[in-house]
Amino acid sequence: MNTSFLRALGRLVGGPFPGLAAGIARHLAITPLHRSRRPDPEGAEPVTFRFGLAGLRWGNDGPRVLALHGWEGRAAQFRGLGERLAARGYQLIALDAPAHGRSPGLQADPVVFADALQEVAAELGPLHAVVGHSMGGASALYALSRGLDSARSVAISAPAGLAGVLTRMSRALGLPEEARRRFFAKMEARTGLAPEALDIDRLAQRLHRPLLVVHDHDDAVIPFADAIRIAQATRAELHETRGLGHRDVLRDGQVLDRIVGFLEARAA
Repeated sequence: MNTSFLRALGRLVGGPFPGLAAGIARHLAITPLHRSRRPDPEGAEPVTFRFGLAGLRWGNDGPRVLALHGWEGRAAQFRGLGERLAARGYQLIALDAPAHGRSPGLQADPVVFADALQEVAAELGPLHAVVGHSMGGASALYALSRGLDSARSVAISAPAGLAGVLTRMSRALGLPEEARRRFFAKMEARTGLAPEALDIDRLAQRLHRPLLVVHDHDDAVIPFADAIRIAQATRAELHETRGLGHRDVLRDGQVLDRIVGFLEARAA
């Protein structure tokens, strides 16, 4: 939907009807667009887990790496990484998040993403690494803080907290302050957590394994400043890029080689 239209609608409705505007914002925040399904990448094996979640697998043996895409993403986005890891004797299992790809559901949020990671990890067994892009990266960090066991982790183009994401969305929708406040309250009721509880400064004290943060300076979705916050709070390695934006970073050969180097067993 046109962002200018949404901003005008938010301003028009948000003043006299803040509750209605907050409800619209909540619906937009938890309801991904369902795009037509594309063929699976050649060489990827479709997998379905016991709770109905779906995904793709590259490689049949070796240490397991679990990957999760971002909002309105899909497992196939990890094709380049999956092919590289399989060639080096690893397995990459990329998950379709709830309400995305072949996985069931109509709505989701960062906590639901994290729950999905932990459900699949419990079925897979020990993980060598977990990799997340965008909201998948933030949810991976939250899952790790809750006890997801992984020797290494990679956060790509990830936000440093949910509050910042919701604030940017509120601005994009033109929500007045009261509507914004109610929107935050509705999201807290949905997730069971105050948005501030998912801030990296609160999670970092429970993150003790090696972490690589990858982020592009020209990311128009998640500010590069979020990467700096994550790296500083967790003492992670930070790999900076330019000119790739939010999604092309997943297809860049140098980025993928950097991630593989970080994940290789001899490095761990």
